Amino acid sequence: MARIDWRNNTLRLLSLLLAFALWIYVSNEQNPFRDKVISINLEHTGTTQDILITGGMPDSVRVKVQGNRSQLTNLAPGDFRAVVNIPEGKTGEMALPVQVSAPAGLRVAQVIPEEVNLTIDRLVEKQIPVAVSLRGSPAEGSTALAPECRPGTVVARGPSHVISEINQATAVLDIQSASKDVEQTIQISVGHSNVSLSPTAVNVVVPIVSTVLTKNVPVLPQVIGRPAAGFIVKRSVAEPAAVQLTGPADVLDALANIKTETVDVNGADKSFTKEVAISAPQGVSAQPGRVTVRVEVGKTDTPPQQAPGDGSAEQPGPKP
Repeated sequence: MARIDWRNNTLRLLSLLLAFALWIYVSNEQNPFRDKVISINLEHTGTTQDILITGGMPDSVRVKVQGNRSQLTNLAPGDFRAVVNIPEGKTGEMALPVQVSAPAGLRVAQVIPEEVNLTIDRLVEKQIPVAVSLRGSPAEGSTALAPECRPGTVVARGPSHVISEINQATAVLDIQSASKDVEQTIQISVGHSNVSLSPTAVNVVVPIVSTVLTKNVPVLPQVIGRPAAGFIVKRSVAEPAAVQLTGPADVLDALANIKTETVDVNGADKSFTKEVAISAPQGVSAQPGRVTVRVEVGKTDTPPQQAPGDGSAEQPGPKP
């Protein structure tokens, strides 16, 4: 049987260990082991056309990798891939890990964040009406009628929890100082950036009409006071007998006639004429603005008194 030389074998093993330790030492000195942090774009998989990520998805993650100097020198974000795998068909809030793949020979020491809290929703659509909001006021003497919108409805498409709360789209049209019909193509909105509309704009027409109208009404002279004793006002007339009024439609609609300023007949014992102004409501003008009022004053008509014994009274008949 061969004899084992333990002494020589031990020396050989020690030599090998010392050489390995020296190689590690020299390698670390010449090409030391280091850390490096890289920002990597975050991707996701598992979504379909009717599934949306509505919150919690960062654009990138930070990855801490370890390797020697030569491995880390020319390292770029494109050498890595960071992915979140979304379970198929699931919606709601969920915490999902971030999975990072790195080049061979490198160690991924840390991912920041290690998981993301995502909100997943379903993509839905519904038809909603368009409401037109008017901004400003038309020119003086004009009023805006109800706006006409074409089309009157649009299709809203977005996350189900947002679409369920949307009742209408809004189009805002400026009619400041407008004196004639306003027609514009207006972009519409629902106030949510993650909701799309089809179509994205509508045609809006706002009729502008004049609120100032004209109307001919009779003039009613206003007589006050008491004539002299034994005299009365037999009648009062205006010349012209009617005037043309101009003003807001709602005011003119309520006017069947127009009065003059007062004409005082106190102590009058004969007919007279007087020029007075038309007493028009605020916002209404009269043409002409002044009229001539003729007041006819005459003596009081006294019924004839019956003379005593004139035979007109009823005589008693013959006794039977």
